Amino acid sequence: MRVLLIAQYFPPEIGAAASRWGDYADILVQRGHKVTVLCGMPNYPQGKRFDGYNNLWVKREKKSSNLRIIRSAVWANDRKSTFKMLGNYLSFAFSGVMNAIKIRNVDLIILSSPPLFVGIIGMILSSIRKYKMLLDVRDIWPESVVVLGGMKSKWLIKLGRLLESKVYRSASGYIFPVPGFQKYFESHHPLQMKKPMFNLMNGVHEDFLVKTKETQLASQKDFTVLYSGNMGMAQGLEVVLEAASQLKDYPIQFKLIGDGVCKTSLIQMAKSMGLSNMTFLDSISREALISEMHNASVCLVPLKNNPLFRNAIPSKIFEIMACKKPVILGVEGEAAGIIQQYNCGTVVSPENPLELKNIILKYYESKDLIIFHGNNGVRAVTEHLRKDVLLSTFLKCVNTTIN
Repeated sequence: MRVLLIAQYFPPEIGAAASRWGDYADILVQRGHKVTVLCGMPNYPQGKRFDGYNNLWVKREKKSSNLRIIRSAVWANDRKSTFKMLGNYLSFAFSGVMNAIKIRNVDLIILSSPPLFVGIIGMILSSIRKYKMLLDVRDIWPESVVVLGGMKSKWLIKLGRLLESKVYRSASGYIFPVPGFQKYFESHHPLQMKKPMFNLMNGVHEDFLVKTKETQLASQKDFTVLYSGNMGMAQGLEVVLEAASQLKDYPIQFKLIGDGVCKTSLIQMAKSMGLSNMTFLDSISREALISEMHNASVCLVPLKNNPLFRNAIPSKIFEIMACKKPVILGVEGEAAGIIQQYNCGTVVSPENPLELKNIILKYYESKDLIIFHGNNGVRAVTEHLRKDVLLSTFLKCVNTTIN
C-alpha cells in the first residue's frame, strides 16, 4: 500500500506530535508499505529552522526504498502571538498544498489535527485525486482555542468552524485519542457517524522504560517537582507558581522545562514573587528529558479548569508512569480515570494551588507513597500502554479505512 502522511511536525523535531508521526511512519515501513511523509521544515520548539534547512522551499530526503520525506517551507517563529501562530500554520498549509499536488499514486492519506490547517492539504488533495483520508484528531479545534481566549474574532471563529466541518467531511475515517472526543464529534458532525471511528491513545516509548531499573529515589534534600512540556494557555501553570510560593520554607525545588506563549510571563511572575525555588529551562532532547524525569521526585500535569479538557489525556502522563514517578494530575475526566485506575498518582482540582501544595507535601513526607505510585505506574505501562502494542491498533485503523 502507498501511504501519504501529512504532519506539520516530524523528527528530528521533538515533542509528542513529531514522535507520534515518526512512529506511524516506522511501523508502516516495517510492514512493507511505501510511505511518503509531507511535513514542515524542522523548527519546533525553538522557532528557528534547524541547521541544513535554511532558505529552502522544499527539501526531499530518501531514507530507504520505502520511505521518503518531503519537507515543505514554513514560517518559523516563536508563535508567541495569534498572528505569528496563524502565520506558522498557514505557511505550511500553503507550501504543503503546492508540494502535495505533485504527489501521485497514493492509496491512503493519513493526517493529524491540530493544527486544523493541515487538513486543508489533505482536503484539497483527496478532492482532486479522490484519495481516501484517515484523520487523526488529537484535539478539538477551534473550540479548545476559543474557550481559552486564544481566538476572539467572531469571523475567525466562524471560519475555523467552517474549516473544521469541511475537513471532517473530507475524511474516510477518524482516530480519536479518547472516547470523549468521539462523542463530541458525533454530536457536532452526526452526518459522518457512518464512517469508521477508532480510539487510540498515545502510549509511551520503550526509551522511557530503559533507565527505570537504574532510578534512585531522591532524598528529601533533592526533592524536585518537575513539569515538562508546552507552557501555553491550556496548561494554566500559574497554579504551580502559586503552590511554589507556599512552599518556600521547604527544601523543595520546582523545575519547569519547555517553551510556549506563556513562558515569558511565567518567568516574570516567578521573579515578582521571589521564587528562588523555581528554575525554568528551554526545551531539551528526548534523551535529556528522560534523565530529568528519572531524577525528579514527582511530576506535574496541570490543565486549565475547563469542561473541554475533561476529554484530554496528555501524553506526558504515560511518560511519567514509565519513569516510575507519581503523576500529580490537575484535570478531571478521562485522564483522571487513568490515574485512578492504575493508582499511579494523585488527582487534584484544576487551578487549586492550596490543594496542589498539600499533595506535594504529602509526597515530600512519604517516600513509601512515591515508591508505591511509581511502581504501579511503570507496571501499567509495561503491561498495557507500551507504544508497540498501541501501534498494532493503528495498523488496524489503517487497514479498516482502506478496505
